[in-house]
Amino acid sequence: MRRFQFRLEKILNLRKYREREWEQKLAVISGICIELENRIKMLTMEKQRVAFRYAIGTEVDVSTLISRELYTLRIDKGIEELEQELAKRKKELEEVRKRYLEVSKERKVLEKLKERQEKKYYYEQKLEEIKIIDDLNNAKTNRELFL
Repeated sequence: MRRFQFRLEKILNLRKYREREWEQKLAVISGICIELENRIKMLTMEKQRVAFRYAIGTEVDVSTLISRELYTLRIDKGIEELEQELAKRKKELEEVRKRYLEVSKERKVLEKLKERQEKKYYYEQKLEEIKIIDDLNNAKTNRELFL
């Protein structure tokens, strides 16, 4: 029995390649989003650390209060900028995710077609094999009858 040859195998391979490309893009953007979230958490923890450090009740002069306030404002501004960047990246992530799902769907459709054709091919090959065996048996029976 011959092996099944899918006529659209090259197209299927191209679709698999495109899917891997989009999967990698999705992974890169996801990594960027996770990194931004971690940086936001770190800045938030730093802000809490600074607030707690001076909330204990130690004596603090005006210059220390001013510098602490400026530092806190800088942290807040950094958090705000990171949140804006994160929002932008999440939109980009959703677009890439949608495109990845489209490309994945295209590949799956072609794979399903391949599976159905392969199943049909092997089914027909089995039927053909059964016919050949039947013909051989009938021929053998006929030879025995006429000899």
